[in-house]
Order: sequence, then structure tokens, then C-alpha cells
Amino acid sequence: MIDVKIEVSGLDIRTLRLETPIRRLVEESADFAEKTMKEKAPVKTGKLRRSIRKRVGRFEAEIGPTVPYAVYVEYGARPHTIRSVRAKALRFEADGTVVFTQLVRHPGTKPQRFVRETAEELRDRIPRLVSEVFRLT
Repeated sequence: MIDVKIEVSGLDIRTLRLETPIRRLVEESADFAEKTMKEKAPVKTGKLRRSIRKRVGRFEAEIGPTVPYAVYVEYGARPHTIRSVRAKALRFEADGTVVFTQLVRHPGTKPQRFVRETAEELRDRIPRLVSEVFRLT
């Protein structure tokens, strides 16, 4: 999840007429982050990419995937054992063959840092967005 927060201390943004440009900055930052994250998200079924949501508030926004397995895609997973719990066997396909088993030794997965890479690109883009927003107002 990426949090975009604009904090202004010691200034009355209403008096200085900054509320509208600051809100625009948050919205444009959130739009950029959502678009970039969707482009960078790995695609197997498309569910992870479709789960990426954006919530924009007054001076803050949150952007990120909502599927529970997104954390394992982002950070990877160590090798682990998967056992059947609710059924007699696990079912999956391997090389086009349906396999039934009670235990799988999963080799783990490498991290795919699509959220981190998006945050880094947003961080690098913020100065340009600030310049654009405040020049156009």
C-alpha cells in the first residue's frame, strides 16, 4: 500500500488559497501511482492487477492491491510445505496433467517489488507534479 499525504504546518491553506492545488496534487499523485502500479503488477490471471484500488481523501490517498496474497508477490515467500486440510487431497495441474496429492513442497517465490518500484517512481515524480500544479494555478 502506498500512502500519499500532504501536510502543511504553520500555514492557513484556506487564506493562501492552497487547498485546491494541494488536493489536485494528491489526486494527480494517486492517479500516477495507480496507473504505474497496474503496469508493474505481475500478471498470471489478472486478479492482482484488477485488485489495485485508489482511495483519495482531502489531503491524502492510499493506493494498493487488495488481494490477500499481494504481500507474498511483493516480498516473496520462502520454501514451505502445503498440506491438504479440508479435503483428502490437493488438486493442481503440472505440465498439463492433473495431480492429486496430500503434500506439496513449494520451492518459494522471488519478490516482485511492484509496489516499492511504484513508490520510488512516485517519489521521483513528486517535484515535477508540484511544479506543474502550482504553476498552473
